[in-house]
Amino acid sequence: MALSVVSYRAPLRLALVSLGLSASSMALAAPQAPAPATDAPAADIGTSGDAIIVTGTRESGRLARQSATPIDVVKADTLTATGQSNLVDSLRSVLPSFNAPAVGYDVGALARTFALRGLSPSQTLILVNGKRRHLSSSIYADSDPSQGSNVVDLDMIPLAAVGRVEVLRDGAAAQYGSDAIAGVINVILKDDANSGGVSVQGGKYYAGDGTSIQANADKGVALKDGGVLHLSAGYRYQDFTNRSGDSGGVQPAKVQGMPRSVVVSGGYDYTRPLGETLDFYSFGTYAWRKARANENPRQPGWFSDAVDALYPQGFTPQETLNEHDFSVTGGIKSHGDWAMDLSSTYGRDTVKLRNISTINPDLLADTGNAQTDFNVGGFAASEWTSNLDVKHQFDLGLAGPATFAFGAENRYETYEIRAGEPTSYYSGGPQAFPGFRPSDAANVHRNSVAGYADLTLRPVKAWELSGALRWEHYNGVGSRLNGKLASRYDVTDRFALRGSVSTGFHAPTLAQQNYSATTVTTGYASIQLPLGSPGANLLGAPALKPETSTSASLGFVAEPVHGLSITVDAYRIDVKNRIIESAYLYGDLAQAAIAANGTTIPAGLDPGNVSAVFFTNGVDTRTQGVDMTASWVMPAGALGTIRWDAGLAYVDTTIRRVHAAPAVLADAGLALVDAVQRTNLTNATPSWKASLAAAWTSGPLDLTLRNTFYSNARQAQGYAEPYYIIDTGARVITDLDIGYRVTPQVRVGVGANNLFDVHPRMIPTAIGQALNYDRYSHVAPYGINGGSYYLRLTVNL
Repeated sequence: MALSVVSYRAPLRLALVSLGLSASSMALAAPQAPAPATDAPAADIGTSGDAIIVTGTRESGRLARQSATPIDVVKADTLTATGQSNLVDSLRSVLPSFNAPAVGYDVGALARTFALRGLSPSQTLILVNGKRRHLSSSIYADSDPSQGSNVVDLDMIPLAAVGRVEVLRDGAAAQYGSDAIAGVINVILKDDANSGGVSVQGGKYYAGDGTSIQANADKGVALKDGGVLHLSAGYRYQDFTNRSGDSGGVQPAKVQGMPRSVVVSGGYDYTRPLGETLDFYSFGTYAWRKARANENPRQPGWFSDAVDALYPQGFTPQETLNEHDFSVTGGIKSHGDWAMDLSSTYGRDTVKLRNISTINPDLLADTGNAQTDFNVGGFAASEWTSNLDVKHQFDLGLAGPATFAFGAENRYETYEIRAGEPTSYYSGGPQAFPGFRPSDAANVHRNSVAGYADLTLRPVKAWELSGALRWEHYNGVGSRLNGKLASRYDVTDRFALRGSVSTGFHAPTLAQQNYSATTVTTGYASIQLPLGSPGANLLGAPALKPETSTSASLGFVAEPVHGLSITVDAYRIDVKNRIIESAYLYGDLAQAAIAANGTTIPAGLDPGNVSAVFFTNGVDTRTQGVDMTASWVMPAGALGTIRWDAGLAYVDTTIRRVHAAPAVLADAGLALVDAVQRTNLTNATPSWKASLAAAWTSGPLDLTLRNTFYSNARQAQGYAEPYYIIDTGARVITDLDIGYRVTPQVRVGVGANNLFDVHPRMIPTAIGQALNYDRYSHVAPYGINGGSYYLRLTVNL
């Protein structure tokens, strides 16, 4: 039966691709008559070079295709055409250099991460309307390329509020500060007074699970005081999926799949003139998320007769999350020869965690308490950032005016780990997720200050030269001066060379410095030791240092024929002191470190299978690659208009140096980095990603077809030698979106993501049962859930 499905789908896939090529051939052969007046422009399915950008430059009115550094502009209709329900998956669908893991575990399943140019998620800076966005209070601690990252949760930004996303694919720490090693993602909120709309979308996976419902609304209004207010709101429901393998017992495995979640969000953008040259502005977002994720199954007979009496068929614990996230910015901005922007932004993220449908076997045995629902604690993080930015243009007698900018920033950060209720950390704690102990709890803060200067010159008409310097100081971390030089030379009106060199850094976050937890998997557990704790000190774990980088890029922009835009950029990024999680450390020394922190080994586990880990500056890496984009709007005569977008990203990361293990570990024969960490850094992200998309519009009908190729990703998995080598296999993912405008304001759409139900390479059952019952590699960037379909109704207001 499987062979018949394959033989059916492969020709169908080729037929759809051929259809796109045939449409292209017909359009080229047809007379190039003007399109009918009723035809709408082709959907902007890729990146737009004609959009005015505000990221990566201090100049006003700069177009993306005029930039000295590579930048993608993804518009709101592009995000909608992907059919995805969140910003992370929408960007992954259209940007070759942007990747996101398919699924995580525990908190990692509830808060998504992402990566730009194959680097750590912590090495991409997120802005909203040009202002630094606060970090999530959750840290991703599971074993994959995102391990140890503490990032902005893009899911908490309402999709309905997003007007466009500007993605700067270049080191920019000298312009924007810490984290901008791989680049900058700047989310621009809708701010106009005339647009608005309502959309409702529902869908499900081919497997019959994972029902999703989404509703978005936004509307701009002009106020009597001359101001403009744009409001947005969103609701998203996602049900469980389950792609786990055979558990080998009566309690089935449900751990590998999507969690059930509800997200309710809202946002606003407000601007009001205070005079001819002065404006007040404010914007903000709020999101509430409630979610639950399945954990590994526990079978009958694993613990005691008392546990079996409570759960005769075994049990599957669930981790639940209740999260509130908000951000608000206010500022004043002046215009004229001296432009000034004074602003302040406060953001906060609070997470409450519970472990339900579980049991604490030690608590039950010692006290008879059969509690099954535990408050295991939570996190909270906040950032208060204030900025002053000044810009002035003046004449130096060159081919164009010089732009000089300078500014300052002050940021105050807080981070908390909140202890759970006493029964959640009694002895070994409840199964799957023991509560945070009082010794795990943290309440820390720090301050940072920065100043920068930026100068852009045009010595001759065809040559642009810019430079930036930025100094930052973080309390408890130290100071850093970063610089950047960028240049562009227009050889002709249709061909330009561009390049840059820069230095950058990522200051370790408060979460990375203070995180502590107990993670329980199949037959194993790992204890995360916070740096500076007695256990970490016993292992000789040093304090975290900033990650530092040196980047260089060289490329060109070309328009060989009218309407065809091509960009090619090669880059190299050297990162020193990369923050990773240490190898799993076993043995007497690890046991002593765990005991020193007052942590009890969970019930049912062999102490020899319990490891200690900590975050450390473990390696130096080199990442190099090439990004290519091309777009072409092709008139197709009476057939309408077709926009073609193609992209290719190649990335290769190598480990240049593994840092020496602390002496106490080296003396015990323990290594700082193992095969899992090595593959996470070098092989677990596809080296090649390529996409080809066509958007055809003819009258009221539109169709978007996208094919994306992912090369193989390889990861070593396991908790000790021998490790299992898991491959995803190379795959092509096809997405299709078809729409029909019933009226100029009403559009009905239907579509499919992963149209041909492609999955990663299947893991053999015997291996999967040793790896959280995984059926597929969880690093597959296109997901493990297979194909899905959706129906969407959109009404423009």
